[in-house]
Amino acid sequence: MQEKQEIPEYIHGIATKKSQAEQRREIVKKEYAKLLDKLGKRNGANKKFIHNDFLDVDVWFINREGGKEATKNSVHNWQSTYALLHLETIVKKAKAKESLPIYSPAKQTGKQAEFKYVNLATLYYEFVDTEKEYLNFTARLILGVKNNGNYIQYSITKIDVI
Repeated sequence: MQEKQEIPEYIHGIATKKSQAEQRREIVKKEYAKLLDKLGKRNGANKKFIHNDFLDVDVWFINREGGKEATKNSVHNWQSTYALLHLETIVKKAKAKESLPIYSPAKQTGKQAEFKYVNLATLYYEFVDTEKEYLNFTARLILGVKNNGNYIQYSITKIDVI
């Protein structure tokens, strides 16, 4: 039987201890801003989006929506921060999980109502590493869907296998 691998103190510069959320928050802020800058340079200043192949839609990035949510929720564990470092790939390649619905109604309270989402689309991305078992996990990507049909990157988090 294979021994469980010990998780290093830092993975790609991300502190792995639960108590180091503030360090991860700074990484999330910086990396989200870098991604917005990169998308703006590639697509045009007001065209910050990545195409999701599975849904065949452009997913838009709005800092006051997805960026705020990321700095709040993607810092609770190192895997969520790690996922945010790979957000461009995740948005492009995320897919539905078999037997789970893609769409659900948005909450009529809180941030989802404030951002005027009518639905949420939930997709998943599997991280797979044959050498480092601690890098094998699932990330959940939640997209807010607006009345006009625009998809907005809302949340990215690590989840337990479902």
